[in-house]
Order: sequence, then structure tokens, then C-alpha cells
Amino acid sequence: MTHKQKASLAEELSVYEAKKSEWLKSHSGEFVLISDKTLAGFYPTYQRAFEVGLEKFGIKAEFLIKQVLEQEPVFVIY
Repeated sequence: MTHKQKASLAEELSVYEAKKSEWLKSHSGEFVLISDKTLAGFYPTYQRAFEVGLEKFGIKAEFLIKQVLEQEPVFVIY
């Protein structure tokens, strides 16, 4: 991952964190699509959010898809 990609992802994550409490009220469990600090919508599945991301931004664009959850899931790998 290049420095530019890290910076871009940080910006999108910052948008998510800033709006998370607001989104939890009306979009809990949905997948949010964010690109360049811009909200591109909420979708019922990751797959649908990904398809829309490709349609809106193209295959070479950077965008974040994140499920709106109060607590992040923890995955343990043994």
C-alpha cells in the first residue's frame, strides 16, 4: 500500500468515525460506501456496496466499504 493509499483510507475512516453515531440511528447494520470524504450511500450487503462503488468510481478508484456497527467485531485466528 502506498503512502497516498494510506492517507486516502485514513480520510475515509475519519469520515466514518465522525458520522458513525448519527448513522447508527438510521443505518445500523448497513454497509456505507465512502470515497474521497464523500458519502456515496448505504447498502444492505457488502456485495451491493462493492458493485455500486465500481459503477460510480471505476475499478482503479479507491473507496471504503464499512458496516455500520456500534462495536467492531473481533476475529481471532489460531
